[in-house]
Amino acid sequence: MKKKAMPLAVGAATAVVMSTAQAAMYVNDRGTGEALVFPFYSAENGNSTLINIANTTMDHKAVKVRIIEAQNSAEVLDFNLYLSPEDHFSFAISATDEGGAQLVTGDNSCTVPAIDGPVAFRNFAYDEDAADDDPDTAADESFDNTGIGRTQVGYIEVIEMGQLDEDAAAAEDAMNMAAAITHDSDGVPANCQQLVDAWSVTDGVAGAWLAEYLDPTIGRGVTDMESAWSGGGLYGYGVVINVPQGAAIGYDATAIAAAVDTTTDVDLPNRGTGWAMHYEPGDKQPNFLDSAFKTESLVADGAGNTNAMEFSDVAAYDDDGVAGLQAINSTIMATEIYNDYVTDPAIAATTDWVLTFPTKTFHVTAAPLAYEPFSERWNGLTACEPAKLFAVDREESTPPIVPPGSSGPDFSPKPPGLEIVVDENDLPLCYETTILQFADESAAGTSTVAIGVGDLLDANDGWATLSLDPAVLDANVIGDGISGCQGAIGTADNCARQITDGTSVLTGLPVVGFAVQKYVNGDLGGLRANYAMSTEHKSMLDQSTAN
Repeated sequence: MKKKAMPLAVGAATAVVMSTAQAAMYVNDRGTGEALVFPFYSAENGNSTLINIANTTMDHKAVKVRIIEAQNSAEVLDFNLYLSPEDHFSFAISATDEGGAQLVTGDNSCTVPAIDGPVAFRNFAYDEDAADDDPDTAADESFDNTGIGRTQVGYIEVIEMGQLDEDAAAAEDAMNMAAAITHDSDGVPANCQQLVDAWSVTDGVAGAWLAEYLDPTIGRGVTDMESAWSGGGLYGYGVVINVPQGAAIGYDATAIAAAVDTTTDVDLPNRGTGWAMHYEPGDKQPNFLDSAFKTESLVADGAGNTNAMEFSDVAAYDDDGVAGLQAINSTIMATEIYNDYVTDPAIAATTDWVLTFPTKTFHVTAAPLAYEPFSERWNGLTACEPAKLFAVDREESTPPIVPPGSSGPDFSPKPPGLEIVVDENDLPLCYETTILQFADESAAGTSTVAIGVGDLLDANDGWATLSLDPAVLDANVIGDGISGCQGAIGTADNCARQITDGTSVLTGLPVVGFAVQKYVNGDLGGLRANYAMSTEHKSMLDQSTAN
C-alpha cells in the first residue's frame, strides 16, 4: 500500500515529538532546531546575501557555520560560532574584486577564528576538479572547474556542536568559557580571545580545547562543556539583496529538530554529551555524516499522522554515519515539488525555483558508488539527476510537455569538455544547488547553476510540478552515466531513488528550497519600481511498504 506524505509540513509531528523523551528527528514547521539549512546565497551580478542566526534559548551554544559552494557542496569557509543566551549573529556575503565571494560582519558574538575584517572564500576543497586532455581520443576532455567564481553561489549549514556549562569552575585568574562569551550591557562579550586561545598553540603549548581535540581518546573540545546534550532552539533566515536593481528576497532556513542523539553509547563515548560535536575550527566535522546524529526520524503523512522510521538496522547503512544521514534525508525527502511561476512580460516578471540537495555530496563524492537515493557520481563538473517538469496555467490548462519546434530546455552553463545528453522530456539537475529559470533572465540574479525551462511553458503564468519519481521519467535515464548507481538497500542493479528502514520505503530525493518571483513595473515618477518575493516549495512524498 502507498501513502502520500508531506515532509515540509509536519505540524502534526510537533506534538508527538514534544511529548517524547528521546524523540526522532523531524523538520520543525515552527522554525527552530539543532541544524539549519539556508538553501541559497549569492554574490553574483550585484547580489549580496545577509544571513541571520538566533539562539532562542538560555543555553550557551557552540555552533558550526559552514558556507558551501553550489556545484558539489565543497566547503569554502567555516568557523565556530559561540552564542550566549538569546544571542543573535548576522553576517553578509558579497563579491570580491577577484571574482570570488567574502564574508563580512560587524557582529560582536564570539567566533573562532576571530573575524576582524572581510574573509575571502577559498577554493581549496575543489582544487582537484580539473582534467587534462587524453591525446588518444578525438574529443577534448580537458576542463578546469577550480576557479574562485564557484564560491559566489551556494548554501549554508548551521549545526549545533554542543553547550557550554555556565556553572563550570573557572581556572585561576580566569572565567569559564560560558562567562567569556556572555555579552555585557554594551553588547560586547567578556573575552572572545579566551576561546581563540583554547583552540590555539601559544608558546608551544596547545590550548585546552585543542589539546583535547588532538587526544585520540577524546577528539573534541571538552573543557567547560555541559555533561549531557541539551541542544535546539536555533532559527535563521536569509535575505538576498541586489542594490543596483532595488530588489530583495527573504527566506527562512529549514530547521531540523531533535536531530542529535541524547543517549550514551559505550562504543561512541562522545555521544549524548554536551561536547558531542565540538570539533576544531576548520575540521570538516561536524557534518550530516556525524555519528552523533540520530538514526530515527518522523515523517508526517497527508492524514495528519506521523510515521516513525529507524535506519540503523538496514545492513546497507551500517557504514559510519550513513544510517543517520538517511534519517536526515527522510525528513526532507520529496517525490514531487509544487510552486507557482510568473513570467508575464507586461510587468517584466521572472521566476526561479531554488533546489538545494544538502546531503547529495555524501552520496556522490564520499561513497565508492552513489548511495541511494542519488545515482550519478560527481565527475569534477556535474552529477546530474533527471527530473520532469509539468506546467499548468491558471485556467487548468496543461500545455504540451515540449511545445512544437522546441529542442528541449536550455542548459546553462554547458560544462566545458563534457557532452551532456539531455532528453527533451527530462530535465537535468546537475548541482547541489540548482536553479530552474522560468524566464529569459534569472529572478535571483544567478545563472551559473541555472537551467532554462522557458521552452517547457505554454503560458506566462501558472504553477508547475517537478517530479523526482523514476516512474514518470523516460526509460534508462537514471544511473546511465559514468558510474551508475548503487541502488536501493545496497543492491547493484536498482536506481529507484529509494531509501528504506526495512519497513517503509520513501521514493524521491532529499531537497529544500523556495521560488523567487521578481516584477518590474517600469518607471514610477522617474524611479524604476522593482518587487521581489519568495515562496517555500510545497511537496508530496511517496511512502510505501517494504517488500
